[in-house]
Amino acid sequence: MHNAAVTQHPAAHEGYVVEVGGRFVSEYGTLTAALRAGLELKNQDAQAQVKVYDVKDRA
Repeated sequence: MHNAAVTQHPAAHEGYVVEVGGRFVSEYGTLTAALRAGLELKNQDAQAQVKVYDVKDRA
């Protein structure tokens, strides 16, 4: 069975996405902004599985 862990935002065509626990959290225009947001989320919850990726890589 295929696990659909990647949840894409319907309007996400370019930019960078932040996911927590396989769920879409937010989208950013730059990698720096996405990484900053991901680090802030990780600082709030060290156990959280935070991922930052380029939308084009997941299209």
